[in-house]
Amino acid sequence: MPPASVRPFCGYVDTTADALRLIQAARCGLIPRITRRLNELERRAMIKTGAIFVFSVDESGIKRWTDGYTWTPSRISGNFLVYREVTERPSRGTYHPSYPPEMAQRLESSVALKSQGLIKKTITVKIAGSDHHLICYYTQDDVRSGRLRRPTTVPELMALEIPLELIQSTNFRYPPKLEAGPDGRLTRM
Repeated sequence: MPPASVRPFCGYVDTTADALRLIQAARCGLIPRITRRLNELERRAMIKTGAIFVFSVDESGIKRWTDGYTWTPSRISGNFLVYREVTERPSRGTYHPSYPPEMAQRLESSVALKSQGLIKKTITVKIAGSDHHLICYYTQDDVRSGRLRRPTTVPELMALEIPLELIQSTNFRYPPKLEAGPDGRLTRM
């Protein structure tokens, strides 16, 4: 079992509100956060369906998350980037980030998606000028079957107050809808 400092939260992130709750929970110490780059043994042991990793670039020194898996090019889904696991790497020089999206889609359809492969969903939130990343791994089957819990099912996470700075300091493509109580504190996202 990996040390608590590098253990992932287990569940599934569906919405931006789910991600914000987990990022705030990690900042408060309610769930583990990654404070350093994982070694190969840790990656093999921990990166599986349901693993959710939260880390701050400033605290961990990790600017780019690496996991050793082979993925499709990213696709935007709301405020997230989503990747699907593939069976093999496309030949060198096949894809370039400057290709138009329709070209990337054709290239993506030409790579073989891994049967029952992982899906990686990522989001970055800027807090006080520092990037905080959340990386969620899951399979479609585990989400459909309900085997993975969302943060909304964990009372301690639902009781967390989400500071407005988590929402206001990031330029979300789709800002979460907010409701404030009479005291001005966020009551719901």
